[in-house]
Amino acid sequence: MTADAEPVERLRRVWRTVVPGPVRRWTASARAARRQAAWRKPRDLGDLRRTEPFSTWGASRGGAIDRYYIEQFLHRHTEDIKGRALEICGDEYIKAFGSGVTSIDVLDVFPDNPRATIVADLADAPGLPAASFDCVLVTQVLPFIADPRAGFRTAHRILAEGGVLLATTPGLCRIAPVEAAQFGHWWNFTAESARRLAAEQFGDRNVEIETFGNVLSAAAFLFGLGRWDVTAQELDVHDPAFEVIVGIRAVKRA
Repeated sequence: MTADAEPVERLRRVWRTVVPGPVRRWTASARAARRQAAWRKPRDLGDLRRTEPFSTWGASRGGAIDRYYIEQFLHRHTEDIKGRALEICGDEYIKAFGSGVTSIDVLDVFPDNPRATIVADLADAPGLPAASFDCVLVTQVLPFIADPRAGFRTAHRILAEGGVLLATTPGLCRIAPVEAAQFGHWWNFTAESARRLAAEQFGDRNVEIETFGNVLSAAAFLFGLGRWDVTAQELDVHDPAFEVIVGIRAVKRA
């Protein structure tokens, strides 16, 4: 025992000798109660103490947080977006991130979409020729396919050898009201479930999974906050426990 510790130990011995056991137990209980009361003190949530989000997705507040992560994922894989490329519902991401794209097709289930060059359901598209695309972009579509395995089967079938599926899907998010009414909001995915579904068609060695998010970005996204409300430095912090977006890269091999 050090010299500094000796006075403290002497005081403890005196405390145990002089003070009756019930008093010592009551004192310890009182200290524990004070600590517990401090822990239970509600945090000041400020503007977040509400039961309604600030907006639906945060697009009106400088841009949706999930789109920040989706664009990060696609930016990292620009070299895969090339040749004959297919995107769902629109062609914005192919045009923004494509590198060496020779042709663009847009697939949609609705024939009134003026940008659609192919009217079909990704989960049931026997009319699409096999091995016809070098890249297929499927962003935020898988939750609205009742049988997501069918979507992966179609993507694998229509990709040429060496072609790449780039898909994103929400992990933590609210129910999408429009899509839920049209198709049903069936699933949210984790990195594990996304890998398993993709690997069933592409093989585990040909699948890469990347996740994006942290507790702040997840909470901000659920509250309908946007890019005005959080910084890029905060969004870029990665905590694998909070999967706001799951990115899937799957390559078709012979």
